[in-house]
Amino acid sequence: MKRHLPFALTTLRLLLGPVALLGAWMNADRWIYLPILLTGTLSDIFDGILARRSGVSTPALRRYDSITDIIYYLFMLTAAWMLCRLVITENLRLIGLILIAEAACILICLLRFRKFPATHSVLAKIYGLCLLGCLIALLVFNAGSWAIISLAAVALTADAEIIAIHLLAVSPPVDVPCIFALRQTKRMEQTASALAHPDSQ
Repeated sequence: MKRHLPFALTTLRLLLGPVALLGAWMNADRWIYLPILLTGTLSDIFDGILARRSGVSTPALRRYDSITDIIYYLFMLTAAWMLCRLVITENLRLIGLILIAEAACILICLLRFRKFPATHSVLAKIYGLCLLGCLIALLVFNAGSWAIISLAAVALTADAEIIAIHLLAVSPPVDVPCIFALRQTKRMEQTASALAHPDSQ
């Protein structure tokens, strides 16, 4: 059961997106988005922790987690469009930049490694928390442009690092804390290669 729990938590987050969109379509009370958003974020935090503790933190599961994040937040963005159309319209350029940066991360990883990105850097996690704050501000409290402007600053910084990691990495980067960790990762790969092929040294 414990081995399947990380997958279940990730799938729960995948299902919360349509629930939020349905709430926007039905014009439900805005407070329903608070437990939805908090549950989505907690599932994103604990699926990785439980996967590592259970020994099932495979690249495939991490990529499923990354794909789920994108689908979940696209649903949330659609819900925000329905409920906060004026603020979204005023900041379409910034939102467009964020989406372009996200698409660039995916495209570069697919072109270089033919795999979906699963970097999970520290900056990306900070970005996720800022995204949670922005969505709570917009969906629950009907905040103004400041929420999107603040998010854009963090998002573009995090995505710039992720793009750099994918350009510099020699193998598909999974769970790389930051760009400076790549050197240590390369050393570990070289050591593993030397141990696997001692005759080539």
